[in-house]
Amino acid sequence: MGCWCSRTPRARVAEQADWVTSVCTGSFLLHAAGPAKGRRVATHWASEDALEARGDVTVVRDVRYVVDGNLLTSQGVSAGIDMALWLVGRIHGRDHARKVRRYIQYEPAPPYLADE
Repeated sequence: MGCWCSRTPRARVAEQADWVTSVCTGSFLLHAAGPAKGRRVATHWASEDALEARGDVTVVRDVRYVVDGNLLTSQGVSAGIDMALWLVGRIHGRDHARKVRRYIQYEPAPPYLADE
């Protein structure tokens, strides 16, 4: 029994997407489907060894999110917000990302570092 995702249209969609993202252990799905193979990724700290053991992936540790080309992966929920704000800033600009951060009342310390 192989991975269901490697033979579905969902896996092929990633090849055509501008951005492919995952939060927390979603990087396991991206690895199984193919988009994370041979790439640098982040995943939840408690799952880093398990993902690395699957091979053909470089797990970057002690970072909140990783950008590898059009692939964005984050360590967990709040890191996923950081990653999403980075992407909003990349697509719509820093000012818009700051407005989104304020609107969702996300107040990390320090706030929004994508422009540094």
